[in-house]
This record gives sequence, structure tokens and C-alpha cells, in this order.
Amino acid sequence: MQTIVEIQQGPIQGFTDDGIHKFFGIPYAAPPVGALRWRPPQPIPHWTQLRQTTEFGPICPQTAGAVFKTRASRQDEDCLYLNVWTATVDPQAKQPVMVWIHGGGYLGGGGCEDGTDGSALAALGVTVVSFNYRLGAFGYLAHPDLGSNFGLQDQIAALHWVQQNITQFGGDPDRVTVFGQSAGAHSVRTLLSSPSAAGRFHRAILQSGGGERFSFDAKKPSERTYAASKAFVAHLGGGGPQQLRQVPTEKVKQASHLFSGVIPKRGRVHTPANLAWMPVNDGEIVPADAGNRPLAAVPLLLGYTHNEARYFIKPGMLPYNRLLLWALTRALAGPEARAVRAELSRNAGSMYDKFDRAYTSAVFAEPLLATTERLLSTSHEFYCYRFDRVSPGAGRSDFRAQHTAELRYLFGTLTTEGYDDVDRQVSARMQAHWVAFARNGAPTEDGSWPRYDDLARIAVIADTLGQGRIDDDPIAPLVHARRATAR
Repeated sequence: MQTIVEIQQGPIQGFTDDGIHKFFGIPYAAPPVGALRWRPPQPIPHWTQLRQTTEFGPICPQTAGAVFKTRASRQDEDCLYLNVWTATVDPQAKQPVMVWIHGGGYLGGGGCEDGTDGSALAALGVTVVSFNYRLGAFGYLAHPDLGSNFGLQDQIAALHWVQQNITQFGGDPDRVTVFGQSAGAHSVRTLLSSPSAAGRFHRAILQSGGGERFSFDAKKPSERTYAASKAFVAHLGGGGPQQLRQVPTEKVKQASHLFSGVIPKRGRVHTPANLAWMPVNDGEIVPADAGNRPLAAVPLLLGYTHNEARYFIKPGMLPYNRLLLWALTRALAGPEARAVRAELSRNAGSMYDKFDRAYTSAVFAEPLLATTERLLSTSHEFYCYRFDRVSPGAGRSDFRAQHTAELRYLFGTLTTEGYDDVDRQVSARMQAHWVAFARNGAPTEDGSWPRYDDLARIAVIADTLGQGRIDDDPIAPLVHARRATAR
């Protein structure tokens, strides 16, 4: 069945499937091509003819990073499109709105991945929005003559579109939740510090990313991105803005990958800290002192998965031996490396388990721990979780609760293979918590999931929802102690 909605830019026609109205490929900004490459997103021209929005728009050119299968027909610099799922198009419905920011290391992915389809969440009474934004050097080149933070500005433009139009999709523009995972969570963290995003959302969820800076990263904020940008421009001939905007898309894409930081140095293990293309503290979109400023005063839900590392360092991918563990712990814990290795030796498990514990703790748990301290100091209202559920398929593969493991549970897109009835129960409960947070600013109405406080209470999402502690993993406090000493 067809569904027609009038938005500010003109009339659009989506379709209805199993009670959910779906609108795919709605442009939210002008195509950033030609003279608009490496410029802030521009308003989309109005149209008067009925526009079909039944197919996903193109995604930004990319070489890697997508978590799930993307359903876009092609890649193109003309990529600024969004999608809406809703059970009602009644402007009086005033449903909470959930705006998904996809991950992918700022290098890949899109708002059209099959694992993050919004249908199941929409069936629970929320209006769901996802969108594409510029990636890699297309979105995060930082150049004195061109500017920076283009992908972040795309995200802000998408939130502006939501404020303008979401009422027509049954949504409440005064009850918008931004939620994202990995680079999407890092994006949410940056939006919480951006004056340009102020007032455009009212709650925020950060999944597996978006904590404080890594304690082991000695580089100055934004230094890696500026260095990659300089090398990128030199690689493309070192021309001015006009010449750079004429470089073919494919050459930009390949150079973007070359300087992305995804290829680790010899003898090193790749971590998200190596990535080059990401928002910078430009003093305009992101304040120069953003790392020291209080976050926007909105309710927060933040957490990570128990085995994040297994997405990056996969079972059997490397020779997980003592020599490599020595190198890894030295890179992640610096002067605390010996203490970390001693703690690891006291815990049962394989050598691979020790890699997982050290990597997950330093890259995900410890930055989150530092964030909780920041938030407690400002009396911020927030909740924390750790996702521990291991599906039968993840148990067999030894990926366990790896980075991204929670996404199919959250979006209700569990496949028939690898998951069982317990997984479906966990999925339903997780969706209910996220929707409750979008509706009321708290993941439960009965208080069974307490706010995070000085007791460091955290909800553990496993077979049942229980209470644990954010510092269950002994490595996180060790790395955190080094952060405290360095201040």
C-alpha cells in the first residue's frame, strides 16, 4: 500500500508493509558534489511533483567498514539521504523519535544496512530515522582552505530535517533520541559537545564508543586527522580547493583508504585509536576545548559489549602468543603494562582470552569508566550497561559478545541461524528498554535499572537483566589509574 506525506520540501510517497509506513531515500541536503564537495551541507531545493521514496539512496563511496549488508543500489558522493519507519503518520501522534547514527569507523556503512532496519522498533510506537553521512576523507578531511567536520555537519543537518518534518511521520520533535554504535556513538559524543547541535535532540544513547579519549593515546586531539589530511592532499597533487574538487571520486576514495589508519604498523594490532578520519576540534562546529566542557544536559544511556575486541582481532587471525601480548599491553597500558600482564596471568582462559580482556578493557571499558566519572562530577542523569549475551552461533565461532553483537538484538533483526528463543527474549527486552528510554529518559519505569551513581551500578544484558559493576574487569582500573596519574 502506498503512503503519501507532505514534508517542507514537497510531497513524498512511501509504502506500507506489515503495518509499518516506510520512506526510503529522502534527500535531507543538496548533493555534495562538484563545487559542493568539502562544503557544509546545503538546503535541498523544493519540489512540487510527487517524489517516490521507496528505495534507499546511494551511500557514500567507501572501501570497508559496513557491519551488515547495505541495501543501497550504489555508492555515490550524492549520498545525503535518510529513511523513516513509523506505525502512524498522524501529526497528532507525538511518538518519541529515535535517530540512528550508523557506525563503521567513519569509513563505511550507511543508514540502509539490513541488520539495523527500523521496522521492529517502529512497531513498538516510536518513529525511527536513519541516514547516510559523508565518510572518510569525503566527510572528515581537515584542510585550512576547505574546512572540516563535513560528515558531522551532515549529521546536524539530518537532525535539523527531523525538527522540521518529523511531525508528519507521527513523531514528536521535542522528544528526539540520538543513538549510535561505534563511530556512531563517537558521533553522538561529539554532538553532545557541539553548539550547532544544541536543542536538536533530547536524549542520547552511546553504544561501544564515545567515551573519553584513550588513555594510551599520547597524540594531541585531532593531530592524527590533520596529519592524514596533509598527506592526503599531497598525494593528490597538492592543489588548491578548485583542483581538489575536480579529482575523480574513485581517486579520492582510494586515497581516503590509504591514509585512514586501518592498516596497522608492522608488529602492531589495529585499534580504533589508529583511525584518522573523524571529527576535529575546529573551534567552530566542535569547540577547541570540547574535551574539557560539560556534555549537553540530556539523559544518557551508555555501555559496551563484554568481548568488544573479538570483532577487531578475530579468533585465529594472529599468533596470540606471549611476545605479541607483551607488545599489546605495552601499547595499551604503557608503564602499567607489567601490572596488567600480572593481572591477566591470574585469570583463567586462553592466550586469546587475555588479548580480548586487555584490548576490550583499554579501548572500550576504561574510556567509559572515565566518562562515568566526568558525568558524576556534574550530577548528570545517566545509565550504564554491558552486553554479555552469547548466542549459540557466537559461542561456536568464539566471537562471543563481540563489538556489534548487540545490534541485531536491538533492532529485532535476529536471523534464524545462530540464534535461539532465549536470544529472541533478550532482543524483546532490550528493545523495550531502549524504547522506554526514548519515551521517558529512563530505560525502565519500575526502577529495576537504576541510575549509575557512586555505587557504579550497571545493568548486565545477558539471559536476564541484572546488576553488576562497571569495573568487573580488573584491567580497566589499572589503565584508569595511569590516566589519573597523568593528570
